[in-house]
Amino acid sequence: MPPSNTKTILLIELLDNGQPYDAAEVVKHFDAIVSEHGGNHINAVGKKIVCTLSDPNIAAEAAIAMMRCDIPGKDPARPLARMCVCQLAAGMEAKEAHTQAVSAAVRELVKAGAGQVVTTQETAANLSSKHEVKFGTPDGKTGVRVFEIVLPPIPKAEEATRLASVADRTGKKVRLRWRHNQANKEMVLYGERTIITFGRDDGNDIVSESSMASRRHGRLEFRKGGIFLIDESTNGTFVFPETGPKFKVQRGEHYLPPRGYFCLGEEVNADNPVAINFVTVFSAS
Repeated sequence: MPPSNTKTILLIELLDNGQPYDAAEVVKHFDAIVSEHGGNHINAVGKKIVCTLSDPNIAAEAAIAMMRCDIPGKDPARPLARMCVCQLAAGMEAKEAHTQAVSAAVRELVKAGAGQVVTTQETAANLSSKHEVKFGTPDGKTGVRVFEIVLPPIPKAEEATRLASVADRTGKKVRLRWRHNQANKEMVLYGERTIITFGRDDGNDIVSESSMASRRHGRLEFRKGGIFLIDESTNGTFVFPETGPKFKVQRGEHYLPPRGYFCLGEEVNADNPVAINFVTVFSAS
């Protein structure tokens, strides 16, 4: 199925499993991951945390990252949480859709075991093929059916060492493509090149031919494995993710989605010469 453009609830429940971890530290780590995926932590009641993200696929990616993140005092064999991904229904008032999505997420979450990421049937239908969804019966819960987003396997020790070596050398990369003076241009932002500037001024790394762009319009920054778009312009920067709704950044900053394009000061199509296309890659090449 194609990815959905509908906002999505990610409901997280921290578990009492006897580990000597600091709950506040866990929430801090989880908040950082949600923010890195362009989402917001909007509410917390007891040990339940409600977050919103732009798309169920991005919410699933964030949930998997949280399940796998390294927390001081965490025992890898004893998961810290269980989670549910639930998209908001279309065609209704935003507040009502949000309330219904949270209620649906709560109903599904009680079916989940420790370390599981579950979802609703409707949401599962909108997840891309990169996310494997298993439909089955939770252990010890006769007659209860659940859709589980399967966590990818943890690499073996030798694979983990090789991947860590690659990450140490290059980390996450964002490859950018645009046109200037009727020629195709390309540039890569990565761990050793932490800033790329863009605007009309010839001194920028990416020189835009858009009349709506400011001379020093903004920049991309690599921070602790995350990529952020910072806008300092008069007219703002429009970002069109491959999945999820478009958004505008103006005199502020926003997490850069995994792929899509952005344009300076005006909304244009992806094939317009002034559009700056981007894609996140993890290859060492």
